[in-house]
Amino acid sequence: MRKLKPPTKKSFLRGKLNSPSLRKKFKESEQRLQTLLKHLPVGVYRTTAEGNLIEANPALANMLGYELPELLKINVKKLYVKKEDRVEQFRRLEKSKIHFSEFKLRRKSGGAIWGRDYPHAVFGPSGKIEFLEGILIEISHEKKTEAQLKKVLRKLQTLNEERKELILKLEAHSITDELTGLYNRRGFFTIASEHLLRAARNQSPMYLLYIDMDNLKDINDSLGHHLGDRALVKMAGILRKTFRSTDVKGRMGGDEFAVFAFDTTEAGAEAAMKRLEKNIDVFNAKGEDSFQLSFSSGMSSYDPGHPSTIEELLARADKLMYEQKRLKQT
Repeated sequence: MRKLKPPTKKSFLRGKLNSPSLRKKFKESEQRLQTLLKHLPVGVYRTTAEGNLIEANPALANMLGYELPELLKINVKKLYVKKEDRVEQFRRLEKSKIHFSEFKLRRKSGGAIWGRDYPHAVFGPSGKIEFLEGILIEISHEKKTEAQLKKVLRKLQTLNEERKELILKLEAHSITDELTGLYNRRGFFTIASEHLLRAARNQSPMYLLYIDMDNLKDINDSLGHHLGDRALVKMAGILRKTFRSTDVKGRMGGDEFAVFAFDTTEAGAEAAMKRLEKNIDVFNAKGEDSFQLSFSSGMSSYDPGHPSTIEELLARADKLMYEQKRLKQT
């Protein structure tokens, strides 16, 4: 008797598929799938790598403003507002079979929508993408909200920058003498105190110069306060010209000025005072104004070995300045 061979897997499956009951179940499953795709609220698609639509559901057609049969005749490449979005999509899918991306798609009416795409790449035997299948969700509303939010955030950023600028101006105003543009008393003490701390750390000497205009009262009484103010402005300008930009210069009130010179020697500080005298002489020699400038001064030094406060340095320099002023009057 001839021995019968057992059926192969291929012939077994062929027999199963030829079974009427299995064909019926397969057809029912296919119908359920099509019903599901028809009623899904998101777009579902399957395309070739060249962009030909193989399958799409009504939601995708409605999203793009087409009838479904009409949409299936369109190459999806024409739907992209920016061609580079599809190129980028393929570039990413070649590295990762699944990813999501967001881009604009052109509707039949000519308008555009924002879509968030969740594609899956199907690779062929050659290792290249042959098909794309995935889900597309319209996110136009989210993008509009996002754009509005960005606009509000930019406005808030602008307002915040303006606020910071205003604060800086207010802070500068609070430490700046409005008439001369030098530091006011508060500003001078604030900035000079910071430099004093640095001098203490670095063990470096510093010098405080106290300067008093001798004849401001006479200018005010004989020529008027507007020229007295002009004399103060001129004095401030000469101080800026005489001393280094890094030196702290301030109007302490009325006709009194102070200069805090750091990282300098006693000889350097005395040389600066001589330059001040020379610059005052040059101003007076020009005779461009109806008044002459003169001043009395005192200088105190900061010794790192015997630290002093700004107030103490100012008091010593002030005392020496008044002694000089008294000698002028005798």
